[in-house]
Amino acid sequence: MAVERSSKTPFFIAGIAGAALAAVSAVVACSTEDPRAGTRSGTSSGGTSSSGGSSSGGIDATAPEGPIECGPAPGAAAPFTKQALLSAASECAAWHACTFQNAATALRTSIRDHAAAPDDAKLTAARTAWATAMNEWSKMELFQFGPVASKAIDSYQGRGLRSFVHSWPDHNRCQVETQVATKGWEKEGMGSVLPSARGLFALEYLFHYSGPDTACLPASATGQAWSALAPADLAKAKNDYAVAVADNVVAVALEIRNVWQPKPEGEDFKAKLLAFDGYGNEQETLNVVAWSLFYAEDDVKDQKLGGLAGAQARAYVPETPFAGREIENIRSNLRAFRSLYQGCGADGAGVGFDDWLVAAGQEQLSNEILAALAQAQAAADAFPPFAQVQAQPDTSTAKFLELYNALKPLTDLLKTRFFGSASPLNLKLPASAASDTD
Repeated sequence: MAVERSSKTPFFIAGIAGAALAAVSAVVACSTEDPRAGTRSGTSSGGTSSSGGSSSGGIDATAPEGPIECGPAPGAAAPFTKQALLSAASECAAWHACTFQNAATALRTSIRDHAAAPDDAKLTAARTAWATAMNEWSKMELFQFGPVASKAIDSYQGRGLRSFVHSWPDHNRCQVETQVATKGWEKEGMGSVLPSARGLFALEYLFHYSGPDTACLPASATGQAWSALAPADLAKAKNDYAVAVADNVVAVALEIRNVWQPKPEGEDFKAKLLAFDGYGNEQETLNVVAWSLFYAEDDVKDQKLGGLAGAQARAYVPETPFAGREIENIRSNLRAFRSLYQGCGADGAGVGFDDWLVAAGQEQLSNEILAALAQAQAAADAFPPFAQVQAQPDTSTAKFLELYNALKPLTDLLKTRFFGSASPLNLKLPASAASDTD
């Protein structure tokens, strides 16, 4: 072994003031389309939304109460072939889906325990379980092809399941509070709830923000319902919604895993990739899988760091505004980048895109990308929590720019030599890179 792309369609448009904001929110909440392919409308029990997907164990399947066996990360050495690369990427995505399902199940258990008899120790346990689930999902973020990806990213087989787990940057606190105060989720089912009001963001808010206030307008239906709740009733309403959201996250995690599971238990999406099912040919399948690596450019460098570093005009949207785990998420993103680019096993063992470069006579480029990745990972591992840096306004921009610049050699190599007209692997740039000039 040689040493959604982030075009996520917002469900809620911020920046509209006054009563118009409440009106737009109400309309959107009533007319939201489920972004997954092949879904059906309607309600369901147990806090889960419904899916008409083709996997035999979809979102309505019964999730296990405890952990399942995922085994070690797949990283067996094998001679390079394009089929071996697709197989390795599939197995790695399936393994990460399994580990996230276990983290989501443990989180659900902690949240149920806290809701049954709340105390400080159980609150701490729930927060710890949430951090573990967020860490596992931050690795899953790099596998945005097939079930996790939106149609904007994987137009062939994308199902948009990501948005039901982690809707960033399209999360919305007021939408969460609307569900807490009005209990729309209980009346109409989780299928009626916007992605921006559920998933890991909703649980983060519910377990990391203890203020009694609401971000919704005082005159809105949510604002009035919120102010009418006694403190004990508000606490119970938060816990009730947290249980429903946790149930739903586990159900979505199960659906993601079951898409990868071999038949008859699952859909065997690995076989679809190996057969180029829906993608048309092998090269286009490899294009879509490789585009997942662009998460380091679009999401990490530009969205998570660009605004803070003064290098991007776009507004900065914190990924975890209440728990403050931005740098931990970036570290996990980069480790998952290695598992897809180099190999899923320990220290990059296994078949990856670097092996394709070597087979194409491009070992130098392979090593340059790995060296740039090591530099980015070291910088992220050494970087302090974002809040700590932001607390020093005179130096914060320069500090974030250092991390941004530590990541840029990696993303520049992706844009100019790994993808595009100069690609020795004939890999196309994703559509999101068309106007990217930084």
